[in-house]
Amino acid sequence: MSDTGRDLPIWPPSVSHLIEEARADFDELLVSGRLSRAAQLMERTGVEFDPTYCPMYFTGAFEARLVLIHLNPKLSARLGGARYTDFEAYLDAHRRFGYHHWGSDPNYRSAFDQKQVRFLRPFSVIDFVPDTDRASKRNNAALAIDAKLQLELVPYGSPTFPTQLFAADLLRPHFDRVLGVVLAYPRNYVLFCGAVFDDLLDRAGVVVSRDEHRFRLATRAGTSRNEYRFSNVVIDHRGHRIHAGVARSFAVQGLPMSEYGRKCHGLYRAGEGTP
Repeated sequence: MSDTGRDLPIWPPSVSHLIEEARADFDELLVSGRLSRAAQLMERTGVEFDPTYCPMYFTGAFEARLVLIHLNPKLSARLGGARYTDFEAYLDAHRRFGYHHWGSDPNYRSAFDQKQVRFLRPFSVIDFVPDTDRASKRNNAALAIDAKLQLELVPYGSPTFPTQLFAADLLRPHFDRVLGVVLAYPRNYVLFCGAVFDDLLDRAGVVVSRDEHRFRLATRAGTSRNEYRFSNVVIDHRGHRIHAGVARSFAVQGLPMSEYGRKCHGLYRAGEGTP
């Protein structure tokens, strides 16, 4: 890829579909300042999706061996308005989201990105360097974004997301888009982040089997008082099986993230051999 990000490869069909959905939203936002699909979802569900914010369908590398799937982007100044000159600039900003923040803005900070480094390091699919100084920590934070693929189930930002308001017919197109992209390339790890996904996957009717785990984690004081959770799931998408994990405790406050990452890695497809 050139430094401008405009020399684009030929994408698999499911990736092209996601990109064209993002393009349609972007073009509409650029012209009218408002996303009709976000507004329609808000009308049908009552969830306060902001139709004036840039959609976030993904960040990172489509071909990455590790995929994290999140519920939706939280409202942030980083998503505000149609602030890109054209769709190619928008696409590059999301393909190199880590670089455009950690690499090009020396004042940028994000505790969440640093937590992602601690969670992802045990999976050994991203070439993190030791956190020996400020530069290495910033480089690792950029890699945690750009060397994996993060997909948003719903690409529209909201302050909260009461998922019980989403019926199965509203969920399926979003799962179809996300799962299609997951299948577009070989993956070592596919992880849904948050306990909410157990319910959403069931409601969408895509789970074939589930294997749940509960455990405590090592802490500086010994062993955690709280139990944490992780599930292995097998998902059917149009006749294709996807082996994935649900990192149920990913968003729990105070979670010892490094230990949780190690545990999730150890439990991922436990009993099936190396993924």
